[in-house]
Amino acid sequence: MRFILFVGASNTLAESEIIAQVKGAVLVQPNIYLFESSEADIAQKTASKLGCSIKLAQELQGVLPSSQSIADLVKSKNFSVTVLDGFKDSPLINQEIKEVLQKGRFVLPKDQFGLTPVLLSKHKIDEFFVKQEAEEVWQTIWTHDFEHWIKKDRHMPFANAKAGILPPKIARSMINLVPLKPMGKLLIDPFCGSGRVLVEAAELGYTIGGADILAEQVRQTKANLNFLGFEAQLEVLDATHLSNKFQQVDAIVTEPFLGKPNFRPDQIRYLVPGLQKLYLGCLKNWLVVLKPRGYVVMVFPSFDDDKHIYKTSGVIDGKLELGYNLLKRDLLYSRPNADVKREIVILQKK
Repeated sequence: MRFILFVGASNTLAESEIIAQVKGAVLVQPNIYLFESSEADIAQKTASKLGCSIKLAQELQGVLPSSQSIADLVKSKNFSVTVLDGFKDSPLINQEIKEVLQKGRFVLPKDQFGLTPVLLSKHKIDEFFVKQEAEEVWQTIWTHDFEHWIKKDRHMPFANAKAGILPPKIARSMINLVPLKPMGKLLIDPFCGSGRVLVEAAELGYTIGGADILAEQVRQTKANLNFLGFEAQLEVLDATHLSNKFQQVDAIVTEPFLGKPNFRPDQIRYLVPGLQKLYLGCLKNWLVVLKPRGYVVMVFPSFDDDKHIYKTSGVIDGKLELGYNLLKRDLLYSRPNADVKREIVILQKK
């Protein structure tokens, strides 16, 4: 069975996440991936665990991309058809299907991505995609739970979407860069903050633990986890001394301290060495904590003072190469108009 997966255009980790988690997936159009699965339920479970996924459509084998064939499949009062290989033809085929049905209402897509999950959910719309030349018809069978994602972003006991912390979907994508099956695996966030990474790891099925040097941050993490029914070993602890409380860790996923906010451009050159010293101390200690072949997925901030770009990830070049294999770097993410860009790096203990 074949499926097409629609991913968020703003999630710059999507390609790497798909490669790590969806075997054999192929990019067929911008932000649209094709993959195969033996069952629709399995395909939906695959899509639901991703941070980048927006919706999933299944190929309807044996169905021709004609107005009559698609009309026979419409069950709801509302429907929508998007022509993937000729978007400008979408209004015509929608009108033709309405004439065949002699009832109902069609909703025209604004682009090849089709309708939003919010629209599909609120108005109960049967959505189809067609490729005319290949004579393929696809029907949307799953959309991401946007209400749950909004809840995690804005309505937790401690949530501040403007504070610069990772959005839940980016945190989920970061975790999925670890090529492990979560059950029975221990994942730690040594800079847990309010628990964004740990919430996503728990929902995926990891055993979780976290630390932060600030007791208030640990308290917020505990409250947010409890709000969703999760528990974790949480410690007030300097991330450079993680080995004092944790051992045999399968993966560390974290956004560390990125420096004090509202700095001036002329302060960047002094900020970066201090951050690099912190990150070096952490990564050295984490070699003691991690199992052999254990993973680190870590954010490294990048700064631009209009004269020079300062990349803190340079700290991984050199002595640390003796303890880690560098699997991936230069995965970039930043919020709009952010002063700090985030480079995400994937390391594996040798």
